[in-house]
Amino acid sequence: MAASLRVLIVVLAVVSVSLRRAAAATVTVDEACKQHTKYPELCVKSLSSAKPEAKAAAEQGGLAGLAELSLSQAAQVGTETVAFVKGLESTPGGMPPVCLNECLAKFQGALADLQRSKVAVEEAKDVGAVNTWLSAAKIDGDTCMNDCQKVEGGGEMQIVDKIGDLGKMCSIAMSLTDASRNRPAAA
Repeated sequence: MAASLRVLIVVLAVVSVSLRRAAAATVTVDEACKQHTKYPELCVKSLSSAKPEAKAAAEQGGLAGLAELSLSQAAQVGTETVAFVKGLESTPGGMPPVCLNECLAKFQGALADLQRSKVAVEEAKDVGAVNTWLSAAKIDGDTCMNDCQKVEGGGEMQIVDKIGDLGKMCSIAMSLTDASRNRPAAA
């Protein structure tokens, strides 16, 4: 009886440690966004807008899972921004062609950088490469308006908002990627 009790206690201790590790690996979107990003409201809004199964899987994956989800969401913002800028071509009184072409090229570059980030994290778990491509995407978006500031009618406010959103999403993805590197999920 005493031997059975000892075995039961050991089994319970092992299960307890395993459950604690599993619980430690699970991080909610709210927790991660508030603890690790400069833009917690946008982070929560964006990551929560993902498909429920993608969000749940990301939370189960801990910070690394949420970092991957934030990369996907940033890429989505990049895709939407490219579509928005392309749509300005047919807008009467839209941006001057020199601005439009500059922004379109920059946002297409940012989108390519975001795709490279996703590949780096999904295939190689290469956080350094992820941060490099995210920084490049943010810079591409930020520099879109450089030539436009010199052209009358080039300061389209919606573009400025889109640039800001893309930059913030890149910042969120970089923050969560860095946090996942510093705190790997427990196995």
